Amino acid sequence: MTMANPETVLELGNRILANAAAHGANCLVVACPMCHVNLDMKQTAIERYAGKKYGLPVYYLTDAVGMALGLSASELGADRHFVVAGKEA
Repeated sequence: MTMANPETVLELGNRILANAAAHGANCLVVACPMCHVNLDMKQTAIERYAGKKYGLPVYYLTDAVGMALGLSASELGADRHFVVAGKEA
């Protein structure tokens, strides 16, 4: 839907981010590369669309496993995501 219907991506992304925020999440973990693109790279566009600020970092499942094993965000490359924990999105 990213290319065919961008507004659908904004609406669905907003639903996901709003639900996560409403339930107290401080980040999201995904297993799908397209989900990562839609929720990380497009989060600023989603926030503009919804008129809300989420600032929720989005990690791959492998990032979460790496962090659980003691690797840093920079060792995993997570510090190069669009929304980075501890930084203003």
